[in-house]
Amino acid sequence: MTLVISHVMETDALNIPGARKPVEVQNPRGIFYKIRMGGDVLKRQRGTWIIPLRNGTDARLKARGLVPGFQALYLDGEKIYDMGGSVGRIERITMFAPILLIFWPPAGLILALLLFFLGLPGVKNLQIPRPIRIALPIVHLLAGALILYLLWKATSGSN
Repeated sequence: MTLVISHVMETDALNIPGARKPVEVQNPRGIFYKIRMGGDVLKRQRGTWIIPLRNGTDARLKARGLVPGFQALYLDGEKIYDMGGSVGRIERITMFAPILLIFWPPAGLILALLLFFLGLPGVKNLQIPRPIRIALPIVHLLAGALILYLLWKATSGSN
């Protein structure tokens, strides 16, 4: 028996009128994404992707937003795609729960960032039931607190 693991990158088409070739966003449900035009990855130039149009001009595509994976794409100032648009407000609030671990320095800071970024794809995955997407960051917070507590006990109790 052979186990085959396939990792297919998901893509969504972007509605860019007049583009020379089809433009799409690769991995929109993950943390990191790429903009592709006609199958080729476009390079970001000074914060924008240049989209050549059929009439000989260029359109500028920009990403806005602070949280990785939750940016919105704007074409010449008009919003055309929201990568986290389908995620509800409660999920967006609870996804920051692991950040509370930063109050346990220095290991808490590292663990908080790690658990925050590990939880983002789960929060964005609409195939996971909503209650689980809400609970996931809270479980990450509790697990991280337990890890930090056990580390603290192991280092302070071995005198």
